[in-house]
Amino acid sequence: MSVRVRNQIVVVASLDSDEKAVHFERQDKTLTSVVATYDAEESGQVVLAASETGYTLPMGKVATGALLYIESDQELLVKLGGEVTGHKLTPTTATKAKLFFHTEFVAAPVISNLTSSEAQVAYLIAGAKT
Repeated sequence: MSVRVRNQIVVVASLDSDEKAVHFERQDKTLTSVVATYDAEESGQVVLAASETGYTLPMGKVATGALLYIESDQELLVKLGGEVTGHKLTPTTATKAKLFFHTEFVAAPVISNLTSSEAQVAYLIAGAKT
């Protein structure tokens, strides 16, 4: 069985709140929307304890990842493919931090909670079984 994933990312960078002074924009659905089919997916929610480090996200039946999405209500460090420095996710007030990668990886992502509060983390990993 395969899994179908649809994602759309809209990016607008402007100097004003009503977005009249736009410097960069990608809103056209043909540019911002992707539909892909993958052999397998693993998704779920994880609660990381305060300052918990080195938690490996399960990849389930995914042997080669192609898509990674993570969201968190606390600041996280995400390391992919054995990275040393990783990627820092920082939420803003009333908005979760989000990370989206469309890239190939074989090692499971490793996450660490950088705060003294419990972190609620949701994730999706999709890719090939082999």
